[in-house]
Amino acid sequence: MATKKAVKKAAKKATKKTAKKAVRKAPAKRTAKKAAKKVAVKRTSKKAAVKRTAKKAAVKRTAKKAAVKRTAKKAAVKRTAKKAAKTSARKAVKKTAARKSANKATKKTVARKAPAKAAKRAAAKKVVRKSAAGNPAATQRATTKKATPRKAPAQRAPRNVVIPEPKHITPEPERTAEPAHITPEQALANTHALLEAKQAHDRETPPWQNIGEGGSHVPEAGFQSEEARLKANELHQGETHQSAIQGSIGTTDRHNQGKRDSRG
Repeated sequence: MATKKAVKKAAKKATKKTAKKAVRKAPAKRTAKKAAKKVAVKRTSKKAAVKRTAKKAAVKRTAKKAAVKRTAKKAAVKRTAKKAAKTSARKAVKKTAARKSANKATKKTVARKAPAKAAKRAAAKKVVRKSAAGNPAATQRATTKKATPRKAPAQRAPRNVVIPEPKHITPEPERTAEPAHITPEQALANTHALLEAKQAHDRETPPWQNIGEGGSHVPEAGFQSEEARLKANELHQGETHQSAIQGSIGTTDRHNQGKRDSRG
């Protein structure tokens, strides 16, 4: 019995020792796991930071490239604008120089021609004066020649052209003068005649009632046929024998609505 108890005690002590060791080892394992997790987190954070820096560097590079392209484009636009301005300025200068040279040439030609014309006029005046002093009759002839205008040459008639003879125009017959005024008796007779003609026209049958008939005339204005008269009378009776509205449409509506309400 003593041996069994000793064995049990030794087993209990061993279990207790193992439990204590396990309890002691558990925090160590937890701390190891926490440290591993921290290391992994640090590594992931480092990797993410490295990726972010790489992305930022790439973005900066692309931004720099875009800025360089923009500046290059602006510089090219400025160069083209400067070239266009220079060419336009050169063209304008050439045009102004050409205009000035043309104006100078015209002025020189005018200045050269002016003294020649003046010399010719002076020589002509001298000749006229000498001729007038020597022969006054010649001056009168010259003045008369200048004053009388030249006659226009007469137009010749074309050959082989037949000139039509003027047609004989018959004189219009003279209109007889109508009487300007009518006597009262004549006016009354005219009115009576017009009134009789109007009454006779009113007594005649209207043309729309004689369509399709062989010319049988109705003595007085009426229906086209007996069937038309009977049909018109039937329609008239149907209109006159309609049900009464009992005052107005509103009242009939109210009566009908009251009947519907009473049914429900």
